[in-house]
Amino acid sequence: MSIFVKNGVLHVSGAQDKLRGKGQELPNFLSDYTMLDIETTGLNPYRNHVTELGGVKVRNNEIVAQYSNLVFYPRSNKVPAFITKLNGITEQQLLDEGVPVKQAMTEFREFIGDDVIAGYNVNFDLNFLYDLTKKFKLPELNNDYVDVLRLARVYYPRQHNRLIDCIQRAGIAQEEQHHGLADSIDTKKVYDDFREHFTSELLEQAQSKVKNLDLLADELESWQLGLHNPVNHKKIVFTGDLGMASDEAMQLVNNLGGQAQTQIAHDTDYLIMGDHDFFDKNNAVWQKAQEFNQSGSKIKRWSEGFFLNLLDEWARG
Repeated sequence: MSIFVKNGVLHVSGAQDKLRGKGQELPNFLSDYTMLDIETTGLNPYRNHVTELGGVKVRNNEIVAQYSNLVFYPRSNKVPAFITKLNGITEQQLLDEGVPVKQAMTEFREFIGDDVIAGYNVNFDLNFLYDLTKKFKLPELNNDYVDVLRLARVYYPRQHNRLIDCIQRAGIAQEEQHHGLADSIDTKKVYDDFREHFTSELLEQAQSKVKNLDLLADELESWQLGLHNPVNHKKIVFTGDLGMASDEAMQLVNNLGGQAQTQIAHDTDYLIMGDHDFFDKNNAVWQKAQEFNQSGSKIKRWSEGFFLNLLDEWARG
């Protein structure tokens, strides 16, 4: 049994099937790839949905094909006001101009094909797209990928590195469009700008940032924990039928800067439950947690699968 990160990908003995089977990050400059960008109603792929798919297929560094469609769903197509303010997409626009989500995702998956995927903070996009391919029983989106954001963090150290920051610094544009196709094209221009100006030392530095860690060996140093470690400084209890070994799960938490507790308490932050136990309303440990919450505690309940996918996001970051 083991839990480790290899080339930025989390590996968990006994529970690997609970993780999205996304590909491996390849910080490099490729001449053939598909650059993509999506728009969504929010940040959480479990609660929010895709509103627009966009991408360009690149061969020998030139765009040879493009894809762009708004997307609508059989049920709710509500778009939060702050999203409409950001990109102009409205519910009525989705209904009037959009393509049914199954059709759009089928077309987009075919458009991507076996290409290496590129994008800006592309893991965000891949989570939504991976879940849609799984939902509609399309070929698994396990393509390797290039994250242009990782290159930006090396090229512009200790600076804000949003896409808008990069396109302004490179003189590409003054505003970010927040539309799939337009942002894909702008990200390609940023990628090409990096290609022109990167040194071999900078590329090696970017590649060295991809994590390789044994998460059960020793407690991690603060620089290894990173900014988005969901475990750091959290008190966590595991319960129910877990895929991973419970003793390894507890060691994992302690090594990542958290504190594994043997039983639920008023100061517990997260209760991690086996995926099947998560839906058991009569689970005694969750009932105890709810009693603490009624007295002022703030215990959150996560399924094992949700927890491990959060850790995988940290591993890939």
